[in-house]
Amino acid sequence: MLERSSRAKPEFESIDWSELNSSTVLARIKDAGIIGMGGAGYPTAAKLASGLHYGTRHVIANGVECEPEVNADRSLMRQHLEDVLDGLRIVGRCLDCDRLTLAVSDRLTYRSFHESDIDEVSCEIVGDNPANGEERILIKTLFDHTIPSSEYPSQHGFVVLNVATLFAICEAVRDGYRPTDRVVTVFDEERWVDLATPIGNLQDAPAPVRLGSKATGTKVLADSALSLTTNAVARDHPERTRACIHCGWCDDVCPRSLPVESMLRAQQTHSRELDVDTHYDACFECGACVVACPSSIPLLDWIRQGKVAASTKRLKQRANERFERRNERVSRRLSEESSAREVRIQTPREW
Repeated sequence: MLERSSRAKPEFESIDWSELNSSTVLARIKDAGIIGMGGAGYPTAAKLASGLHYGTRHVIANGVECEPEVNADRSLMRQHLEDVLDGLRIVGRCLDCDRLTLAVSDRLTYRSFHESDIDEVSCEIVGDNPANGEERILIKTLFDHTIPSSEYPSQHGFVVLNVATLFAICEAVRDGYRPTDRVVTVFDEERWVDLATPIGNLQDAPAPVRLGSKATGTKVLADSALSLTTNAVARDHPERTRACIHCGWCDDVCPRSLPVESMLRAQQTHSRELDVDTHYDACFECGACVVACPSSIPLLDWIRQGKVAASTKRLKQRANERFERRNERVSRRLSEESSAREVRIQTPREW
């Protein structure tokens, strides 16, 4: 069992959510400051409001943990599965939706679910492919429904929430607690960690650190702090990186069929021999390419740099376009003023 430190008294009054309307539950979730704890960090109340607006047909609890050496969600479900399911029921009640599904990649959790007497929730097991945790891919895997990258699942009647988010919803609505801690995989060990804890307080020895898994995490300094979206803290190993051998494995495993190797080359050579800017935007950073790379290249670091460069390039283009339009307006106005002045000069005066 994971040990959890004692907490102060609840900040809010508990709610009998089965008797209240959606607006009351949404207000509590918003007041508790709950966001997507799977990594996106999008305000959960806004996500649920979108589900209400478009009409939700299915609510999915995302317990598909596919990042290498990360077991935070698995550990949470093994210890607090009933609370996670209560959070799922609360969301179902809030959205007036009775089609509730728990998706997991852990067979132990899958067996535990089916050994319990739960009727209103179904449980599905999916493969531990690194891409399966992304909500659009998960919806495609479970229901064979394709959602374009330019649209939201809620527009198609689906709401997907991470199991840690659902646990936080349960504690906020049912018990009155604001989320102040979460289960985190810290250097291959799961533990409850208070939010805002500096990374330096978790380290056993100085080393480069990534906030997140070794595949999808970002490099941080020791004074960086944990947040609601942090599911792991991993040591970085830059000495293991070798040169690209052009094996193409990163391209093969990409769920979006992106030219990952070309994107890497474009960043390393600062060239744009291929129009890869749109590909950077299409990447949802599942980390499949990083896991597959035999040279241990931190591909997501390069792709994230490409995203920044592509965004900067677009901003410069828009700024240049605005500047050119401004110059055209000024030139047109000066021409009109000059023409009007010539007309006034040529017009006979009536004295």
